Amino acid sequence: MNGRRVLIVIGVLAVIYNIMRALHRWRLAAPFEAGWFVQFLGLVIVLGVAFLVTEAAWKREAAIPMLPSALWGAVSGALTGLLATYISTLNEQTYGLALFILAPVVVGFHSAFALGSRGKPSRRGAVLVSLLAIALLGSALLAFALEGLICLVMALPIAVPLAIVGALLGYSLRKYSFAHQPTVFLLLLGLTPFGATLEHQFPPRADVVQVATSIDVAASPQQVWRTILQPAHLAAPSQILFRAGVAYPLASHIEGSGASAIRYCDFSTGKLVEPVLIWDQGRRLRFTVRSNPLPMQEWTPYARLHPPHLDGFMVSRQGEFLLEELPNGSTRLTATTWYQDHLEPAHHSSSAPNGARKCPPAGSRESTERWFLQRTARPCR
Repeated sequence: MNGRRVLIVIGVLAVIYNIMRALHRWRLAAPFEAGWFVQFLGLVIVLGVAFLVTEAAWKREAAIPMLPSALWGAVSGALTGLLATYISTLNEQTYGLALFILAPVVVGFHSAFALGSRGKPSRRGAVLVSLLAIALLGSALLAFALEGLICLVMALPIAVPLAIVGALLGYSLRKYSFAHQPTVFLLLLGLTPFGATLEHQFPPRADVVQVATSIDVAASPQQVWRTILQPAHLAAPSQILFRAGVAYPLASHIEGSGASAIRYCDFSTGKLVEPVLIWDQGRRLRFTVRSNPLPMQEWTPYARLHPPHLDGFMVSRQGEFLLEELPNGSTRLTATTWYQDHLEPAHHSSSAPNGARKCPPAGSRESTERWFLQRTARPCR
């Protein structure tokens, strides 16, 4: 057995192992989650294409394009990213560097590398086929019930430039593509998912981030305090992110009083349950979070798509209302939230507990709290 066939065997074994890992995830489901059939269909397609490529690579030194060169380059690149996404999201439940950085580069690299299986592609052609591969990958993630449309659109500003970088790298190695492209495909298809496996073993630290927003209310602290305790009903926001599916508050109320009270906040995606930690009459109300609603509602053709990132990746930990009496008799009301975000790569400019920020610009995460405060405090004015 020559060296090329050894590499083919390594690639095939890696592909089979990763597909078995993805199938193992459904064995743990009870009994089957929504969209499981189309997810299974995606794995069958990956395995089928890997088998065809293996047969062609084993029999001949030269690549045998199963489709016209550009289309095969885009399809093979997309399939490489698809299996990597299966393992990263469904098996390892890791949304980090391997998924958002490594996978797009590999998709772009292999799509351009495979393009050279016939003729001599141009640099422009390599970039275009990498963009087609990203489009096909996004369509596959939507079709096979792995992600919703909004998440895919949000990932594009990261995925597109990285795919182009990968395409330029693949283009620079085009002279090697004719003889070894099927072998490279099998190796990348099988080995790329292990990036998420390695990353899963060394999870990044998820700091608790503190965000504070303040508003001055023309009323005494006692008036503002009474308003905070009153039930609040809010109109739906008009901002495009909320209209697209990001969760937003609809109503809130408090049951009981003192340290045994519980605050409930109804969101567009569920209920936030917040037992009270500190009840300082007229001055401070702090609560912990017992349960979080889903952070967003996915846009998908499937009724109950529930990607892993909806659970435990963006969670609130505590919240607080602080009332400060001003010299003119009015009240400065400060709302503070402590949350954790397990999506990577990420950069937090402040971390708990002393990095609160004041008076954010419109359109930021903090301006959402301001929107909530303005409606909650309106009766006090």
